[in-house]
Amino acid sequence: MGADGWARSFFDTAATWWGRPVVRDIDRARAAGIEAMCGPGAKRVLELGAGGGATAAAAADLGHSVTAVELSPVRAAYARELAADRDVTVVEGDFYTVELDGAFDCVAYWNGFGIGDDADQRRLLRRVATTWLAPGGSVILEVFSPWRWARDAGRTEVVPRDTALVHALDYDPVRSRFVDRWWQEGDEARSITQSGRCYSPADLLLLLETTGLEPADGDLLDSNTQVSAGLWHASGYRVRLVAAG
Repeated sequence: MGADGWARSFFDTAATWWGRPVVRDIDRARAAGIEAMCGPGAKRVLELGAGGGATAAAAADLGHSVTAVELSPVRAAYARELAADRDVTVVEGDFYTVELDGAFDCVAYWNGFGIGDDADQRRLLRRVATTWLAPGGSVILEVFSPWRWARDAGRTEVVPRDTALVHALDYDPVRSRFVDRWWQEGDEARSITQSGRCYSPADLLLLLETTGLEPADGDLLDSNTQVSAGLWHASGYRVRLVAAG
């Protein structure tokens, strides 16, 4: 994805290990956030980095028409299974280059913004602002919060699956990136790793400069974000952006 060629292979392998997705409470909560943050009524939604399609399916269940873009062929295939009999169109491709028809009332990126470097994030946000966002539309981002990831650095856990998975977390304080490593128990030599940029609210405001997007109503964080958990404890926070005026 962009500068990070590891993304497709990581998510293809991880998706196979993690298993087929199902619509969970967190997916329903994200889908409900579309109306809570962007206003009532059915919307045309673009979901970037849609993974196995569970949140897209939950959004469609609430009456939204969803286009879901996913880089990983394995996860895109899972998303197509969940899209059956739902108003969800799954597009397998790189969101830096994929061509889509029309404009969207809401562009959402759940649990993934930060893959790549700052230049990649700005390039993506500019594309959203100039190509995909309908007049009056909103962008919802889930942004990784640095403090929780820094506190979890060094933590390792075993996750039960058909074959137990080992999950190890680390944090790069110089680049403000979490490092998330997985392997099948007993086979650490074949581990896979993802990394994501973490942004404090101040860092995110700097990133937004020159992207054509700005915080809705001038506030980066409001009552609809996940701030109630405290940025110190939350793995991320949610923001709504609009076209810069």
